[in-house]
Amino acid sequence: MRRLLSVVLILALATSVFTGCKKAAPVVNEIKIGLVTDVGGRGDQSFNDSALRGLEIWAAKKSYVKGGGYTAMSDADYAKSLADNAPDLTDKKIAPIPGITPVVLESKEQTDYVPNLTKLAEDEGCKMVVAVGFMLADATYQVAKDHPNTMFMLIDAVPSDPTTYAPLPNLPNLVDYLFKEEQCGYLVGAIAGYATKNNKIGYIGGIAVPAVQRYEAGFFAGIKTTNPTAYGTAGKNIPDVYAGSFGDQPKGKQIAQTMLAQKCDILFAAAGATGNGMFEAIKEAGGPDKGLWGIGVDVDMGMNPNLYPAGTLTSAIKHVDFATWTAIKSVVDGTFKSEVVTLSLTDGGVGWAQDNVAKVLTADQIAKVEALRKAIIAGTFVPPTDPTTVPAWTPPTGY
Repeated sequence: MRRLLSVVLILALATSVFTGCKKAAPVVNEIKIGLVTDVGGRGDQSFNDSALRGLEIWAAKKSYVKGGGYTAMSDADYAKSLADNAPDLTDKKIAPIPGITPVVLESKEQTDYVPNLTKLAEDEGCKMVVAVGFMLADATYQVAKDHPNTMFMLIDAVPSDPTTYAPLPNLPNLVDYLFKEEQCGYLVGAIAGYATKNNKIGYIGGIAVPAVQRYEAGFFAGIKTTNPTAYGTAGKNIPDVYAGSFGDQPKGKQIAQTMLAQKCDILFAAAGATGNGMFEAIKEAGGPDKGLWGIGVDVDMGMNPNLYPAGTLTSAIKHVDFATWTAIKSVVDGTFKSEVVTLSLTDGGVGWAQDNVAKVLTADQIAKVEALRKAIIAGTFVPPTDPTTVPAWTPPTGY
């Protein structure tokens, strides 16, 4: 019995020794990252959804469950998201960031901004809070100033004094991300100038915030470069209507229908979910079979089966998803710093989608669009950022 007991004790000791030698699984601490949408909200299939993709999918590797909550995302679905939305960012080494837990609050109206940002900083204890859009600038600055231990990312704006409009002093816990929308707006404008058969092109804006106006300025300048006839005198040939909303799809449809009735055959909407109504109007009017095309914004809308891929000529891409992922990674890596980051064609922050361009433009025209892209990167010319300056702007020649 003593001998048996000794054997049992030796085996137990050996088991504990070998168990202790096993490599312990790494402990990944939970890092809460909050995000407050603009009033366009989840499902705008544009700006807000791009930011959500950067947080939920690319950073956290999670799939949102309608109604709330998340499920783990498969490697295949993660790879598909990158392939569909970032084929031009393969050199950026986008990958999941361990430990990220998304906490998202949607804003139904502008009065929701401060309470939502505050809740994420205080009640949820988020390490960083992402504010999606120019409209959140004042609220973000206020809440960030009151919560110095929480980091904030503001997309599309630099907070300014509401009276003088001068930039406010930088806060050490706030990073601002801007984009050169005029560059991608210019390229899709150049494409539209080549594509139109009627020499009639329309522009639909959401709210006249700086980012949307930069899209407009670039778009008009691109048309002016490749099709002066469609541009007209001081751009007066181009119907230009602002809906006053980023979330009014019926209004976007109504504006588009009016422009189609005016014989516009190419429409570009920089209007968030409002612009989705443009695709609805184009589809009902016959789409490509009638020579009618829409141009998407912010994301490659030609990849979205819920919109109108067959009628999407191209899209002006603005990688809010990449900017969001980058800011989150800086928090985890400990490299976060207060600054204004401006993304452009040079670093892959903006671009244009292939979509159906090859069906409409000649190979020579596509080559010219690519030449224009390279010329912008090289600094050969600079697209305008203010719509009021386009009439006096001199376009490059030979296009």
